[in-house]
Amino acid sequence: MRNVLFQFLLALIFCCSGYGQSIRDTAKFRTQLSISYAIQLPEGDLKQRFGWNSNLGLFLDFKLKSNWVIGLNSQFIFGNQIKDTSMLSDMLTSDGQIINQNGNYARVQAYERGWNFSGNFGRVFSVIGPNPNSGILVKLGIGFMQHKVRIDAEQNLVPQFTGDYKKLYDRYTNGISFTQFLGYSHMSSSRLANFFGGFEFTQGITKGRRERQAGGPTDLQDDRIDLLMGIRVGWIVPLYKRAPRDFYLD
Repeated sequence: MRNVLFQFLLALIFCCSGYGQSIRDTAKFRTQLSISYAIQLPEGDLKQRFGWNSNLGLFLDFKLKSNWVIGLNSQFIFGNQIKDTSMLSDMLTSDGQIINQNGNYARVQAYERGWNFSGNFGRVFSVIGPNPNSGILVKLGIGFMQHKVRIDAEQNLVPQFTGDYKKLYDRYTNGISFTQFLGYSHMSSSRLANFFGGFEFTQGITKGRRERQAGGPTDLQDDRIDLLMGIRVGWIVPLYKRAPRDFYLD
């Protein structure tokens, strides 16, 4: 029995060390999920409407043995730095307040909300890192961007900000987007620390989609160039195939 146990432990150590050596020495095909966060600054037309924003990303990538990467990307854009409040101009009192349906000052908050969906391709250049699966990561993407202003009034006491009426104030905008990423991707040989980080740039060719908007300029449906630039960091969850468990004892 003691001999069988010894052979079992020996076989287990051999299998694990062999698999770890494979990860260290060769590039692998891998399906991986990534969760990321970015802080972004707007430029172009977007800078006139919003300040800095946060961005949460969820990526599904397929890394080929050749280190090419293809995948899908979903990003949620959010913030509370609203520069353009012209949609409220017709509602403000002389002291800059909004009156609710009870005749009192309303507590109103405005937020930036948006999405960016894209398909991506790129490559890991394994010039640095602990193994061929790590290195400089370059990715390009094309997709769809949208953003708007979300306005909330306390207890929904401002009818203009409820139901379909709120669409008059949201500056709803969308269009095609292009994204570039340059950074570093790290895949640990021990699988314990898999992460990436780098610079991300997004360009949106967008347009206002509401036919009617309250209290604003008449050019809301003109073509826009919405730009975002920022730093993104994320954690990678590789979906490894289960290693075979069969072994033989003489």
